[in-house]
Formats: sequence, C-alpha cells, structure tokens
Amino acid sequence: MKDKLITKNYIEILAANFLLFFGFWLLMPVLPFYLAEVFDANKTTIGAVLSCYTIAALCIRPFSGYLLDTFARKPLYLLAYFTFTAIFGGYLIAGTLTLFILFRIIHGVSFGMVTVSGNTIVIDIMPSSRRGEGLG
Repeated sequence: MKDKLITKNYIEILAANFLLFFGFWLLMPVLPFYLAEVFDANKTTIGAVLSCYTIAALCIRPFSGYLLDTFARKPLYLLAYFTFTAIFGGYLIAGTLTLFILFRIIHGVSFGMVTVSGNTIVIDIMPSSRRGEGLG
C-alpha cells in the first residue's frame, strides 16, 4: 500500500500557496497603472520599482534555507506569510514613492521567505516515497 500523499497538512499548504500566488498575480497587472497614476512614475521608474520585489526575493532565498534549518519552520513560515499579506495594505498608505519602494522590498523579502519555507514544509510532511509526485 502506498503512503498517503493527500493529508490535511498538505491541503493546508496547497491552499495557502494558492492564495499567496493569487494575491501576487492579482496585484501585478494593475501595479504599473497605480504607480503611474498615484506617483506620476514614468516607465523606467515603474520598471525599477517592480524589480525591487524580484531582486529582494532572490537575495533572501539563500538565507531562507539557513534560517529554516536553524529555527522552527512553521513560525518563520507564518511570520513571512503574515508580512506578505500585511504589505498589501502598506501599498495603499505609502504616501511617497520611496516608502512604496521600501514596502516593495519588504514584500519581496517576505515572498522569497514564504515560498522557500512553504516548499520546505511540504517536503517535511510528505512521505519520501511520494515526493516526486507531490512536488510535481
């Protein structure tokens, strides 16, 4: 008999990842228009502001692995997920482009951390015999 792949914890992480990426992709198409309208940003500035997120996410990932191996994984995951969610509100209260960029960097760091920690937790809860199937 095969080890059980679909468990309550697996479904919870799957749902959390769905909501994470749903929120991310919901914002992406409108963010350039928001920056142009609210901050009167040109195309170069918009590209730079949007890039801050990706660069921050890429920079935190190597350190995320170390943090996840050193500290408890679930609290780090929840902290990163909460930060990721809270920053959406930060975009609305950012009164200056500089503050918006700061929120964008924090958002990228939390995204990098939550994606690494989510995948690590999935690997932890999944039976090793079904990892290829469970990770897709």
